[in-house]
Amino acid sequence: MRRRGFLKLTASLFLAGCTDRSSSGRGAWQCWGTPGTRDGSFVRPRAIAVNEAEVFVIDTTGRVQVFTEDGQFLRLWNLPEFQNGTPTGITFPTGDRIVIADTHYSRILEYTRDARLAHQWGAYGSGPDQFIYPTDAECDAAGNYYISEYGQDAERVHVFTPERKFARQWGAAGSATGSFNRVMALALAPDGRLHVADTANHRVQCFQCDGTFVRTIGADTADTSMKYPHDLALAPDGTLLVAEYGAHRVSRYRSDGALLAAYGEPGRGPGQLHGPRGVAVSPAGQVFVADTDNHRIQSFFLEGPA
Repeated sequence: MRRRGFLKLTASLFLAGCTDRSSSGRGAWQCWGTPGTRDGSFVRPRAIAVNEAEVFVIDTTGRVQVFTEDGQFLRLWNLPEFQNGTPTGITFPTGDRIVIADTHYSRILEYTRDARLAHQWGAYGSGPDQFIYPTDAECDAAGNYYISEYGQDAERVHVFTPERKFARQWGAAGSATGSFNRVMALALAPDGRLHVADTANHRVQCFQCDGTFVRTIGADTADTSMKYPHDLALAPDGTLLVAEYGAHRVSRYRSDGALLAAYGEPGRGPGQLHGPRGVAVSPAGQVFVADTDNHRIQSFFLEGPA
C-alpha cells in the first residue's frame, strides 16, 4: 500500500513539474512526459532527434515516439527487439530516412518516415565491418556513413560508403589523442569536422573526416571540464551542444573549443536535469534534452548566435 501511494505521488510530482514553464536564468524551459509506458510517457529516454518540426525519442522500452516541437504526441512504432538493450543514437541523413544505431544488437536500422524498416545491416564482431556496440551514426553530403562504436577494446569510428561497404576506420582504446574510452555520439559539422563524444575520457575530440585529429574540447581545464558527455548536437550557428550525463547539464562550446554557456542544474524541477543522455536542436534554435533519469523531455531556446 505504501509503495503504491509513493508511486502515485511520484507520478503526480512529475506531471506537475512538466506542465509548467520556469526561468532558470537563460529563458523559459518547457518539460513534458511522465514516467510510464503509455503514449507520451517514458522509461529513461536516451536517444533524441528533431526533423521537420517533429521530435523523435527512443526510450528503454524499445519505442520510437514522435512528438510535435511543443510535446504533443503524434505516433509511435516499436523496434524489432529491445530485450538486450535499446539504441543510443538516431539521426536523419535525408528528410525521408531515419538511421538508428541499434546498440545492443550490433546493427544499424534504417527506417522510412512512415516507420517501414528499409535496411538492416551490420553483424556482431570486432572485424573492420562488424560492430560490438554501435552507438551513433552520421552521414555526410556524399552519403557516407560514420558509425561510432565501443566494446571489447573496439573503440573506434567506422566509415562506410553510401552502399554500406566498409571504407576505413580510426581509433583505439585508451586516453591518448585519437584514442577513446566509450565512444557514445557523433556530430558532423557542415565543414566536414566530425565531433566524437569520448565519454569516459570526459572530452569531445574533433577530427577531419579522414581521421586527422583537429582538437580536444572539454578536457583538463577548470573552465571547460566535462563529466561523461553522452550526446552531441550542432546548433544553427555552428556551436556545439553537449549533454553531460555526469554533470546534469547541457554545455555549449564554440568551434574553437571555448565554453560559452551551461544550461540546467541537478534536480527534478523545470530547468533541472538528472542524468541527461540525449540532446537535439531544431533549425530555429530550440534545444531538446532527453532528461533520462527524470523520465521526460525538456526544451528551451538558445539566446542567439554566438
